[in-house]
Amino acid sequence: MTIELQRDGGLLRIVLARPDKRNAFNGDMLTAIAAGIDTANSDETVRVVVVQSHGKVFCAGADLKWMAAQAARGPEANLEGAKTMGGVFHKVSACTKPVIARVQGATMGGGVGLASACDIVVASSEAFFALSEVRLGLVPAVISPFVTRRVGPAKARALFMLGGKVPADESYRIGLVDELVPGVDDLDDMIEALVRTLFKGAPGAQYACKQLVDGIAFKDPADVLDFTAGMIAKQRATAEASEGIDAFLGKRPASWIPETGA
Repeated sequence: MTIELQRDGGLLRIVLARPDKRNAFNGDMLTAIAAGIDTANSDETVRVVVVQSHGKVFCAGADLKWMAAQAARGPEANLEGAKTMGGVFHKVSACTKPVIARVQGATMGGGVGLASACDIVVASSEAFFALSEVRLGLVPAVISPFVTRRVGPAKARALFMLGGKVPADESYRIGLVDELVPGVDDLDDMIEALVRTLFKGAPGAQYACKQLVDGIAFKDPADVLDFTAGMIAKQRATAEASEGIDAFLGKRPASWIPETGA
């Protein structure tokens, strides 16, 4: 089992359930997340969705072994896999119900995309965000529309190229996080307060608010899915990406890192 669906009245929790893999997603988890959103969309009694996870890590992004296997499947299958992954983030973003991300600990790569696709991100102070794809010879392609929507193009460029960790307080300052709480024990109180507030809004109007903002300010992520999926499919099939992933899994520096470690 890669996720759990938990119901609590009008609240549906989609819980990432691979703590032994740092909640890194593979094809099965992506399919399950999409199915969870479909459940929320089709059930009128669901008013709010919370995306959260078991363990100390919110989500370490894509499982690198799964991602490398995608690259080895050939160009067409590789591209389709990338579109499927990007499509799940779009489905989260386009959910007809408000979606809250409950973030504790590390949130990396695709995990940042998953959180960014949610409407409200709540994080604890020890959490951090990392867009480290460039250090693996990859690019944060299919998550880029959602991260850029939150932080803006200039900051997104810097985050994508630097590839480092962004602590919770900085993530809050730049807009990756909407609500910052002191510790993990405070997350649920904040979630509960937000859910109570969201229950006061009209469901149809809340969904219309999503459409309103996207309609006046941004391209719909679905409109750029072909471009972003093509970017990651092309990049992860390169020798550079193979070297980066092999180095990470082998716990060694990648070949492009100077011996000084700079």
